[in-house]
Amino acid sequence: MHTRLLETRQQWYAAYLDGNVGLMDQIECDDFIVVNDHGLQEKMDQLGYVADAVGANRWYARGSRAEDITLKLVPLGDVVSIHGMGQVVGDVKQRAPLFYSELWRKIDGHWRVLSLHYTRSAAW
Repeated sequence: MHTRLLETRQQWYAAYLDGNVGLMDQIECDDFIVVNDHGLQEKMDQLGYVADAVGANRWYARGSRAEDITLKLVPLGDVVSIHGMGQVVGDVKQRAPLFYSELWRKIDGHWRVLSLHYTRSAAW
C-alpha cells in the first residue's frame, strides 16, 4: 500500500549517506527538522552540515547504506508516521543502531519528509 513511500524513503537515506544534498533537498519539506542528541536542526543547517562534511572528507564511506532492523508505518490521514530501529552498514567504522521516528506527507503526488527524530541505542 505504501510502496512508493518506502521507495522514496530509501532514496532519501541513500542520498544522505552519499552526501547528495540536492536530492535530500527535493525530498525534504521546506520546514523539515531533525531532532537528535545535538538538539534541533533545521533543513538548511542540516544540508550545510552534510555538504561541509562531504567536502572535508568526513562523511560515510562509499557503499554505506541504511538498514531497518524494525519498521512500522502508521497512517494518520494524509500523514504517515514511520518508526523503528535501524543501522548504517557498510561503513568503515561500526555504528550503533538508532531508534527513529519520521513523519511523511504526500504533497502534489510526491512523498516528502516533514521530520526525523533519532537517538542512539543505549544497549549497543
